Amino acid sequence: MYPTERDVRIAIQGQLAALNADSLGGRVNVNFGMLIDRYLKEEFLKLRHSTQTTNKSLIELHVRPKWGEHRLADITAIKVKQWIDSLSFGPASKARTRNMISKLLDLAQLWEYLPVQRNPMELVKVKGSTKRQKPIVIITPEQFKEIVEALPEPYDLMVLVCGCLGLRVSETSALKWSDFNWEASTLATNRVFTHGKIQNLPKTDSSGAELPVYGKLAEVLKDWRSRKTHEFEYVFANPKTGSPYSDSTILTRYLKPAAARTGVKGLGWHTFRHSYKSWMATAKISNAHMKDLMRHSAISTTMDVYGNTLTPELRAANSLVAGQLVPENMLAK
Repeated sequence: MYPTERDVRIAIQGQLAALNADSLGGRVNVNFGMLIDRYLKEEFLKLRHSTQTTNKSLIELHVRPKWGEHRLADITAIKVKQWIDSLSFGPASKARTRNMISKLLDLAQLWEYLPVQRNPMELVKVKGSTKRQKPIVIITPEQFKEIVEALPEPYDLMVLVCGCLGLRVSETSALKWSDFNWEASTLATNRVFTHGKIQNLPKTDSSGAELPVYGKLAEVLKDWRSRKTHEFEYVFANPKTGSPYSDSTILTRYLKPAAARTGVKGLGWHTFRHSYKSWMATAKISNAHMKDLMRHSAISTTMDVYGNTLTPELRAANSLVAGQLVPENMLAK
């Protein structure tokens, strides 16, 4: 089953680490590679697919080659800091690397490979990791409508949904017709489409909150559904595959060129979410209503980075924004 003796040792490292955990000698001799193997076996599959992809790549390309043979007791803050400083990564990637090692050392304490103590990674600071690397691009409602009108169908509708509801593109791509309650004019985001896969959970617990759907937006979507030539369950399904469209392909082939023609530089999918928050602020919508419409768990997230109850006030707040965004010619399609 295993081509070499080394492959056998790697395969059983996690099991040996677990068996030796109750002995002092075993705890002293556990190395970082054994800890990684147990993490991959017991914790990794609990993560979202997108997080799995990121973490697995980081571990196998960088963390394991550097630290796999080191004993846990020999992992010190200064050694990790010097290594991270030497990496050619940007600050955000360096911070992810530091956080990955920190998480593993926390698990080492939980699993009693190390005594419970201060995690040495708390001493490792990554300069610039808390600063936004890309400037936030905010567009006006007028620019938004120009971009929508410059896009072919159904990409114009995807952008319209992102703008009118403040959705992330991963949420918009994963929408199903069953997510809409047309009688109540509401929408629940129950899943995301990311890294080419559907995850049947919202991005966060707060992300799954119910949202009001503006009347004209509902009309446009119903019209789109009546004209579709297929019966796939996703609102924005590729008619050839039935799966959601690739947002990165749409961004490159259609969205960025359309934005460039309207004079907008640096636009990305998240531009619409940032702009949605800005439009709400301009409309003098309360911070509490902004938090609920953005589906943030804390108001600090709404205010620093960008109620969970659907009330008439929340619907009115959304209408103040969405009412500026739906081009009149889309209602006649």
